[in-house]
Amino acid sequence: QKHSDEPPPRLCLYGLGAHRLETTVEAGVRYYVIRTSALSGLPVRPGFARYGGDVYLDSSFRPVKIVDVGYGPGRRDGSEQVVVTRPGDQRWTEAKFRFRSSLSVLVTLVDHLYGVHLQVANLMVTAAREQLSPDHPMRRFLSPFMFQTIQVNSNARNNLVQPRSLAPRCFAFTEQGFQIAFAAAPKLLRCGFEVPASEGGPLLNFATYADYMKETHGIDTEWFRQGKRYYTILRTYLESFLGVFYANKQAVVDDPELHATLLQFTHQMELVTPKQELVDVPSDVDKKYEKIVDMVSSHMFWVSAMHEQVGAIEVFVQDVSFCAFKWVPGALIGTKQTATAQALLMASTSAPMPEILGTDWTHLFKDLSVPQRAGEKQSTPDECYRRLQSELQEMSDYCDQYNKTASARPFPECFPLVTMHPKLLEMSCSL
Repeated sequence: QKHSDEPPPRLCLYGLGAHRLETTVEAGVRYYVIRTSALSGLPVRPGFARYGGDVYLDSSFRPVKIVDVGYGPGRRDGSEQVVVTRPGDQRWTEAKFRFRSSLSVLVTLVDHLYGVHLQVANLMVTAAREQLSPDHPMRRFLSPFMFQTIQVNSNARNNLVQPRSLAPRCFAFTEQGFQIAFAAAPKLLRCGFEVPASEGGPLLNFATYADYMKETHGIDTEWFRQGKRYYTILRTYLESFLGVFYANKQAVVDDPELHATLLQFTHQMELVTPKQELVDVPSDVDKKYEKIVDMVSSHMFWVSAMHEQVGAIEVFVQDVSFCAFKWVPGALIGTKQTATAQALLMASTSAPMPEILGTDWTHLFKDLSVPQRAGEKQSTPDECYRRLQSELQEMSDYCDQYNKTASARPFPECFPLVTMHPKLLEMSCSL
């Protein structure tokens, strides 16, 4: 059914674009939209089509039009031809192919390679390794979520980021276009990074972000609901672990190593993120504590659930007539070379990592010194981890039931969702 009108809403609500859904109002009509037109102005190599295509869905999530400013060759004067295609038009099938393919490129380059690997995972692991001593409780706590990250990101730098390496050969961009795409990536990230400071952003807390999307934009999809639940489980685990080693919030913010980690993470965020998205370090105890918890739990969420969302896309790109990283103008399928390159990229970036549900990491806590507080019944790190596993199993059971009954629900809730399913998530980002 790849040429039917089913893929756009499924991609937008349950698949590749679920995290990029937004709303807009035109002529008094409210639409759901996923945009890829940010890529349309970037130069591509001769013989390949430019990227582009913003899909608009009505209130019932049916596609009504695709607005494409990347159709046709680029113009020297910088002006763009806006092509609007609607269901039933001659170019509708091509417009959908262009949208799906452009979305796969945007998600792979911006959200996966830059967002997960080079920003969130890289900044956190660098700050933790440089500021937390080997026996610090939080260094041990983070170890599963940073497992192999340094090696993985080193491979990404050498094999996916460098000019003429594997990833650049997959895409149609010129070397200049590839560099511009990376330079623009911080402004193109979503999932809280796009929220302006005037509205409390950026929002590292995904639960807060899910509420923001519901209250501000009217977006309340199952992807956001499950994401909020999963994030809350991770955050609860983190706070229970902190409660083992720190008597209160004041003790957390007074820890010099945690303070140094937060400062370094914040400073690095300022270097790679646009000015309007700077992350301030508050002086208020409660706010600073929340910032520390947001920083760590956001990292946990991004390297597991978000990496599954934006990194495990082989199911979408295994068929270059569904999603192609590059194609020639007018085609409805990528070239043979594109098919081979995409397959190689997926094969070389699919190394499995430890799963978050069912993997025992309690050996990391065996030799940690747990402070004893008189008159308190304290949990142990092992108990915190077992509660995490129990809550993840409960969510996994819910996800199984949700997916099992998908076909019995009316459109658009009639599809399964797998990217937030705990039994499918890994604890750290693989390459």
